[in-house]
Amino acid sequence: MADDNETQAQALIAALAPKIAEAIIPQLTEQVEKQIKGVVSKNDELLDKLASMKKDSEIAEAGKAQAALVARGKALIESAQADMKSRLAPDGTFDARKTGDPIRLKKSDARDVKTYRNARALADKEGVPLQIVPDE
Repeated sequence: MADDNETQAQALIAALAPKIAEAIIPQLTEQVEKQIKGVVSKNDELLDKLASMKKDSEIAEAGKAQAALVARGKALIESAQADMKSRLAPDGTFDARKTGDPIRLKKSDARDVKTYRNARALADKEGVPLQIVPDE
């Protein structure tokens, strides 16, 4: 009799299993889809945050690069200004000659004692010759 009950129970399970599965599967599918949608939503949120952080990092790096470029530009300008100040001739005009070139003084300017002495002193200071050139 135990075998008979067990056989009937197995037959009942076999008959009911498809019906139970048919009733439960849509509910399980719905719950799994909700969970997956939640995971997808959270994943999208985290990816957006990551992309935002990456953009913020890129913006910060670009800002640092720009600041470095501005600082370099300022240093170049200050260096050029210092070089320009060091190239002032004795009479206050800009001296465009290269370092090591002789100091050239027009013949008419050389007749002025003060101008000649200043040019001679500058030539001696820089260790370059003083040349008297004709007036143009």
